[in-house]
Amino acid sequence: MKFNKLQKILFFAVVFFMTAGGVFAQADISSPYSRFGLGTMSKNKSNTMIQGMGGISNALDGKHLLNNANPASYAEIDSLTFLFDAGFYMKSVTYRTSNASERGSDASFDYFDMGFGVTRWWKMGAGASPYSNRSYSSMAEFVWSQDYPYNIDYDGIGGLNRLYWANGFKIFKNLSLGVKMNYIFGNVSDETTLYFPDYVNFLNERRTINLHFNDLTFDFGLIFKQNFKNNYKLQIGLTYGMPANMRAHRNVFIRTMFKGYGSFVESVVDTILYTSNERVDVKYPQSFGAGITLQKGDNWLVGVDFNWSNWEAFRMNNVNDSLQNSWNVAVGASYTPSHTTVSSYIRKINYRAGFNYEQTFFNIYGKSINKYYVSLGVGLPIQRAQTTVNIAAEIGRMGTTQDNLVQETYFNISFGVSIHDRWFVKRRYK
Repeated sequence: MKFNKLQKILFFAVVFFMTAGGVFAQADISSPYSRFGLGTMSKNKSNTMIQGMGGISNALDGKHLLNNANPASYAEIDSLTFLFDAGFYMKSVTYRTSNASERGSDASFDYFDMGFGVTRWWKMGAGASPYSNRSYSSMAEFVWSQDYPYNIDYDGIGGLNRLYWANGFKIFKNLSLGVKMNYIFGNVSDETTLYFPDYVNFLNERRTINLHFNDLTFDFGLIFKQNFKNNYKLQIGLTYGMPANMRAHRNVFIRTMFKGYGSFVESVVDTILYTSNERVDVKYPQSFGAGITLQKGDNWLVGVDFNWSNWEAFRMNNVNDSLQNSWNVAVGASYTPSHTTVSSYIRKINYRAGFNYEQTFFNIYGKSINKYYVSLGVGLPIQRAQTTVNIAAEIGRMGTTQDNLVQETYFNISFGVSIHDRWFVKRRYK
């Protein structure tokens, strides 16, 4: 594989962001909803290009597209092409309750993917991305026996990551199948502290639970396509995520102490319970997805996706954590005015837009926590290089201020670099 100078610069820039961002992959903005289940699931929906179209992905493929949301898409990769795609994001969030608001911001690694041909009918891919995030901090005030006020702090940190290996197979001219193996790993920690802020001589109590995950899950995909006259193409995609009994282990430490809140250093008095490396059974839910796209050549594409996950079946040590089944609907489109070499640069830009509505798996006090966002994106080709810079912007909202809940309004901007190069091509001249 041979890069020109510009591609080398972009490649090493991507590797830098991937390496630096990977260290802080779980440094997402705090969300009170991340206290439940496995935390808030990663916003990543394959790559920056797809994010700009509202996340539609179930029926998308292409010779220069990496779409790990449906592993069958890899079957369309050019047999002589090596693809690499990586991205990072910046996010700003405003949290609101019925009587207060707060802001936060963050920047972090988003994903990296690679794909290449093995044979004419078998293509392969691999990559990594954050999978879920646990980051919350809240406090509740109480009064004991009308005379002794006390507080309870709830804090959580950590998250899960995902490595994957995908395979796409061209079964017939119009049918592709795919399978993807995911390695899910990481740590989450929850800490609950009960303390008496007005009485320094009272014993306080703290419970810390650390969970470590590492196991495999499997996803499957199918894409069927039908070509029509005048360069029109219709594609239908299906995805299925298998349920899994994931392995996890936890450490539990419950103790009494003096101080240990605010800026006061914890001084342990007695250990109430300590367990190490205790086995925890986690039932991970199955999921289904379907999508359809209509495309005319390389000029425009429109699509619709529907996804559903059976989070009511989720269990961690036989506890569901009040989760509900989740589903989402996404619509998206892209448009490129012209692909000819003599066209102006503006006409070669790929313009994208989308909308996504989701019922998340969070159900608090019997109320569904819903989320929606609109997105815009562009694909900026680098002239005289087989490289595209992708940018996607999202503005959305999750939750509500009713029933003492929290509403999150966010703006997210993602940057990705997609590089493709030819493999196994014999050079006639040196």
